[in-house]
Amino acid sequence: MATDKNRIDELVEIFRRSKEAADAAEEDLSKVRERIITLVLKEGQVPARAAKTLALRGEEYELRVSRPVEVTVDARRVRILKLVCLRAGAGRITGKLFRKVETYVLADGADEIINQAKLPEHAPRNLRSLFARALRVRELAPQLEIRELRPAQSKVRKAGEEAA
Repeated sequence: MATDKNRIDELVEIFRRSKEAADAAEEDLSKVRERIITLVLKEGQVPARAAKTLALRGEEYELRVSRPVEVTVDARRVRILKLVCLRAGAGRITGKLFRKVETYVLADGADEIINQAKLPEHAPRNLRSLFARALRVRELAPQLEIRELRPAQSKVRKAGEEAA
């Protein structure tokens, strides 16, 4: 049984109109999203324990914009840092700054060690510079979260329901 060619063309036209409507809606949504993000970045406050997030509260919703950061570690630079530390007699520092999985990843507390006024004993003078060169920091797109502050209450009563 052959498919009617007119039916195929009708479906394609329906698809094209739907796609145009969806694209227009996506564009509108994108514009509103950008307005919300701009507003939160301009007027938002940093909530507790959220250093990379700004929040702005309304009556019913809270807007949160997070600015995540991706940190990648250059394994070659870490190996250089490790060799320099070993030569300086401070081989244990590398394990406090990085941990090796398949590649090096930033160790918990590395920033505290590297930002100390005085570097650990036997650390090479250029430890901070070597550490900085071993990292690549890239900002990611802001993420938007909308939280409802209280459960939605039905504003329209069903037929036959009486006021409490």
